[in-house]
Amino acid sequence: MRLQHILLEAKGIFGRLAGDKFVNATGQEAEFIRVDSYPEPNTAQFDNPEQRDETLAQYEQDMHGKIVWTNSPNAGSLAFAVAVLDNMDGGVILWGRYLQKTKHDMMSVWSNKDIPTGWSLATKGAIKMQVGYDPQNLIKTENVFMTAAQVIDTVGKNAPPEVAPVLTDILYGLATGQPRTVFKGMADHMEALRDYFGEIMQPVALEGGVILGQAEEARKVLAGGAEWSQCKMMWPMSMNAALCDSFLIAPNGQEIGISSKGGAGAKASAKNLHDAYLKAEKEGNTDLIETAKYCITVVKVIAEQTAKAGPITLGKMLQIPGVDETLGAEIDNYINTGKRDFEGVSPTARALLGNFKVNNEVKGFNTGYAIMAAVAKTVAKAINKNPEFATGAIALLNQSSIIQIYTSMVKKGDDAVLKDFRAVYPPNFEGHILVDGGKSYYSSRIGGKLAFSFG
Repeated sequence: MRLQHILLEAKGIFGRLAGDKFVNATGQEAEFIRVDSYPEPNTAQFDNPEQRDETLAQYEQDMHGKIVWTNSPNAGSLAFAVAVLDNMDGGVILWGRYLQKTKHDMMSVWSNKDIPTGWSLATKGAIKMQVGYDPQNLIKTENVFMTAAQVIDTVGKNAPPEVAPVLTDILYGLATGQPRTVFKGMADHMEALRDYFGEIMQPVALEGGVILGQAEEARKVLAGGAEWSQCKMMWPMSMNAALCDSFLIAPNGQEIGISSKGGAGAKASAKNLHDAYLKAEKEGNTDLIETAKYCITVVKVIAEQTAKAGPITLGKMLQIPGVDETLGAEIDNYINTGKRDFEGVSPTARALLGNFKVNNEVKGFNTGYAIMAAVAKTVAKAINKNPEFATGAIALLNQSSIIQIYTSMVKKGDDAVLKDFRAVYPPNFEGHILVDGGKSYYSSRIGGKLAFSFG
């Protein structure tokens, strides 16, 4: 049987592979070796903090190093994990994290961002992020900002000292409608400024009246005619908050999403589509609801059910052989017992797994998660066969409460220069939208609900 897909793996600290590189702000590099956790999953917890600390002391003695902790223990922290890295100079670096307990599935308990300050994973995207111009580093909160001045003050406090004056001056100019355009000496960071700092500049520029054109139509329709300066601002902190990188909250309570990555390559979420459906229903848009009927049926299941239950329910609805509550119970059993082989799996599970390349030697592998990933991919393939889904999804997105804004920048000598912003409203999502079963379902964990991408 032809192998149609590969079950992708998780990428938290417990999912890192030997040789993965980390870098810090000083340019130092370190290579990941392994991650140790104590006690064993079958024990789960030490009896008391003293027993935990005795094991810690012995571990440091055996490793000839001191652990740099990434969190602080509390009364319930009766387990721990230590990431061991090669410091590239003949020694090791030890990063520790206190845990409540150990278990067979550890893939979601330690994210890549929970490491000592200044360090980051040295993937291409991580290196770009390392300069720290994104909302996660400069805003750091999902709290609502009442004014642009509060945003500027927050960025000034969180930005690296050497660039804080430049970044805040740019934002001040945008907020007052007198934009400054030159990021002095920052040509090497132009892409990061455009792609990440742009997510902060855009709502501030709207409030300052710098972005006009179709943004004015959006203001009249979505903000009830209120001025942008009367709106509050908020940035979601999740790195994969689909489509919307920030929100303006109008006096009428409407949340207006700003997509800084509109068009091809953008990713939607069940929430984006479900919100668009609720908007159509509220406005009595029966034509749209009829056009998107099949899409809405699918999206409601994904939005209203858990990440684990959604694919099973959809599989049953789509009449995929053997995908039902019995298979769901089998998956739960394997996840809970930490099963890592295929002995005794049901014929249904075996048939689903047979359509995919599965490597049970990968770190954190769990048979239950592998079957769940196979279900998610099989369900996605079945949905994508029906062209009514893509038609309905695009129709829903293009009447959603979203403005697409593009930031244009260039390099001039040593400087990065802001050219302009372009707003698109109503949104103009194009292409063929597909259900993506591979972005959240792995053979080592479930990372989220079924997602959507533009093909």
